[in-house]
Amino acid sequence: MYNKKPIIAITIGEASGVGPEILLKALDEGSIFEKCYPLIIGDYKIIDKAQKNLSLNFSFLTISEVDEANWNKINVIDMNNIPLNDFEIGKPNAVTGQAMIDYTKKAVDLALKGQVHGAVGGPHSKKAAEEAGYHFEGYPDLISNIANTEDPYLMLVSNDIRIANVTLHVSLRKAVNMIKQETVLDCINKVHQSVKSFGVSDPKIAVAGLNPHAGESCMFGTEDAYEIEPAVQAAQQKGINVVGPLPADSLFYHINNKKYDAYVAMYHDQAHIPIKVVAFKSASAVAIGVPINWATVDHGCALDIAWKGVADPNVIIETIKLTSSMKIKKEI
Repeated sequence: MYNKKPIIAITIGEASGVGPEILLKALDEGSIFEKCYPLIIGDYKIIDKAQKNLSLNFSFLTISEVDEANWNKINVIDMNNIPLNDFEIGKPNAVTGQAMIDYTKKAVDLALKGQVHGAVGGPHSKKAAEEAGYHFEGYPDLISNIANTEDPYLMLVSNDIRIANVTLHVSLRKAVNMIKQETVLDCINKVHQSVKSFGVSDPKIAVAGLNPHAGESCMFGTEDAYEIEPAVQAAQQKGINVVGPLPADSLFYHINNKKYDAYVAMYHDQAHIPIKVVAFKSASAVAIGVPINWATVDHGCALDIAWKGVADPNVIIETIKLTSSMKIKKEI
């Protein structure tokens, strides 16, 4: 067991977006060093270019493997995978998309090998990943594919607020069709385990309904009664402290009084809207149901403000601290 602060791998994400800037600002702000040893993964040329753009002057140690690190310095695993003649600020392309995938694979590999305690992905560009040849729906699926596991989910986290998605980046029509008892139950199980990793011994979980008024006895749809409710009952029989389905239009009010430790939402906007209303600048996106600690920022790569020195680093700071606090899955 590594007996000091956790080592957290942090990728720059999409290089042409705000990823390099917010990471450098997080290093400059400094509070993450109280929680972890950051291990940066990216192209050093891009990182150096970004810090000069911000008038910063870090002295990085470029390395190729973790065992070369000096934890008295800021270590960068230099992937050296973005030729500067293929790089343009604010314009993702196949090269930067492939680079983002490469950074992710490296971070996941280090976590799977137990060489780091967890990893944080910088903001990504789905378009650039697509141009690089990847059907990229988000980090959870990519990590699941790399780690050869099944059925990952995304949980949005800000302090004591935790909201998981049963379905994520699919059309609303497809999301409704995907609401099945076994999927909802699987998500509840993984939320239960994940929240325990944050130190909550017996998490109380609330499950949102899909339809208005949670279907109201099948008046407004049958999915709540025939798919979601049986999943909740099955989870209760396993000893999980869970209730639902509850009408989503009033359920998330309880974020204010901390009645529940976690929520399970049925589709993307149902999960994202409440947490972005109350915690837009502090929410992290945690991959659950995967064998490593992985989180990313709950915002995009903000191409319109990329490299202009105005991006807010608070979300990545909070995400790094969150990942540092999670119970480790592989000992070093």
